[in-house]
Amino acid sequence: MNARPPPTSAERLAARQASSASITKQLSVLIMGMICAAAIAGILRWATEQTNPIWVLPVMASGFVCFIGFLATLSWTMRSAIGSTPRPVVTGGLYLTALLFVGGVVAYGSGVPRAAYLTPLTIAVVLAALTTIAALRRRARITKIATLRRGTHAKGTVTDDGLAEFAATPNLKITTITVSFRDASNVERWITPRATQAPSRPIAVGDSVDVWFDAAAPGDINRIVVEHDNGASRIALSRPLKPR
Repeated sequence: MNARPPPTSAERLAARQASSASITKQLSVLIMGMICAAAIAGILRWATEQTNPIWVLPVMASGFVCFIGFLATLSWTMRSAIGSTPRPVVTGGLYLTALLFVGGVVAYGSGVPRAAYLTPLTIAVVLAALTTIAALRRRARITKIATLRRGTHAKGTVTDDGLAEFAATPNLKITTITVSFRDASNVERWITPRATQAPSRPIAVGDSVDVWFDAAAPGDINRIVVEHDNGASRIALSRPLKPR
């Protein structure tokens, strides 16, 4: 019986990207948070006319749901940054923006003092602007990297794993590794991309990684992409920090 060969670096990256939170799950968390934010705003308006403190219970429950949703969105975003999964549609910034906007609108409709609805609405507008700018910059970077990956491919070799500057602990580390490769003219070059290193199975000195570069300008670090994934440690859609 033939043993199945181990997955390649590209296959591991594809598997990680397929394991991200589904759009349905992301939208469900967003909708639940918005409903709870609306409930909190409505209950607080109603509570100003009540002497019975029982209103605190639904506010606490709704606040808990909102908080758990925020933690979920942060977790998805962190996984995209460290685990090479696609960035979620519902990020922490978008989640907070939606909750503040809904809460502000409900507060406005409840006839509360001006500051009570202008404050969340103003914060929501600022967060929406920052989230939009970040999304546009991220999209531009992804498009640029996708274009660069159609350039000249070469096999690079790790010459420094970047772990020497860290204490010998088992937790993941964000390191700067050194990779050497030869361009189309057989000139050796060195670059330093970031990597998420698992000390139990790091990208080690001597490992082979994938490098794409512009044959017309092989020394332009803004036109070089490095990728690798060994199942525990990875470099994914990464641009080098600087030449060496």
